[in-house]
Amino acid sequence: MIRFFFRSCLFLFLVSCARAAPQQVVPTIADQNEEKEAQRLSFFLEHYDRFFATSFNVSECPGAAVVIVKDSVVVYKRGFGVKQIKTEDSVDVHTVFRIASLSKGVTAMLAGNLADRQELEWQQPIQEVVPTFSLKDKAQASRLTVNHLLSHTAGCYPYTGSKLINSGSSLKTIMANLRYTGVVAKEGTQYAYQNAVFSVLEKVMENTTKQSFDSLLQQRLFVPAGMRSASSTYADIKGNANVALPHRYNHSAKKYYLTNIHKNYYNVAAAGGVNASISDMGEYLKILLGNRPDIISDASRAQMWTPEICTSTTNTMYVNMWDGVTNSYYAKGWRVLEYRGRTIYYHGGNVNQYKGQVMVDPENGLAICVLFNGPNAFNGAVMPTFLSYYDFFKGMQEGL
Repeated sequence: MIRFFFRSCLFLFLVSCARAAPQQVVPTIADQNEEKEAQRLSFFLEHYDRFFATSFNVSECPGAAVVIVKDSVVVYKRGFGVKQIKTEDSVDVHTVFRIASLSKGVTAMLAGNLADRQELEWQQPIQEVVPTFSLKDKAQASRLTVNHLLSHTAGCYPYTGSKLINSGSSLKTIMANLRYTGVVAKEGTQYAYQNAVFSVLEKVMENTTKQSFDSLLQQRLFVPAGMRSASSTYADIKGNANVALPHRYNHSAKKYYLTNIHKNYYNVAAAGGVNASISDMGEYLKILLGNRPDIISDASRAQMWTPEICTSTTNTMYVNMWDGVTNSYYAKGWRVLEYRGRTIYYHGGNVNQYKGQVMVDPENGLAICVLFNGPNAFNGAVMPTFLSYYDFFKGMQEGL
């Protein structure tokens, strides 16, 4: 009887376990496609890392940092080399660089944030907010808008005011001198790259919000985005212990030499004065890919990237290594490239021996930023190679 009882209990236990056993989950086609996409992305990143590391070592550039974002996720982030030659102080993902003219895109994003809050209008006349602004052609100065300054179509000659920037003049002094500056084209009709004129936007934003440009960047962008090391002043970068120092290259000696961080272009911070680590730039790329509507709306991002002036015949030097670019434009703080049937947003930067590049490929939900602390021939190949690699690996359907 006892033996029968135990046999009965064992039978019931085995039956209950059989019923409780989970059924095997068959992956859906969507799951399989996601897995293949993840494999292709991993394969691509592995090969791009190998390309970048090899090319960086050959270039002998002191230091660099790279971040890649796919959709809303940082999928790659790495520092290369050293902050200073003749040391072993390695660049890490929190090491701060000057991002040079990538600052223009940051300024455009801030303008979008203000536009979302009705604190600024893209077509707002500059003199309505900054009555002290003028040019030699007073009528044209009165017609200039936020949009003209953001798109380098104010009609001034290229790099107006550069001598004053390089001499360390304040933005107030630079603006006072702009009233004696002539124009070479009607507003909105001709592209001519600017730094001083572009940075008049700082005064537009400050007068509209009653806050400093630096405070606006911190409160509207850097802090909410989690860009913890980002800043826009000379004092900030000098006070940071984790900084990639600038290096110049002597072609005769074929060597890099350490140089100093200088104050120039912090006087026109909107055009070239932002400092950031590659981790900061990763958070920035997430915003550019549309993941932070609380910082900039989709509508303002679209406005920021709307082409304003064609640069295909006047500005080919920036894309002469890009196989596949058919046309180029300038929008608001960004270059717009027609690349192999899709639209790419891009900008490069160069100040104080720092080099930087940023690129966004919205169709593929992909973005990358690369920062260097010295000039190098490898810099020009970074973005076109990245896109070529990605297109190749994206097209791989078998063999993974």
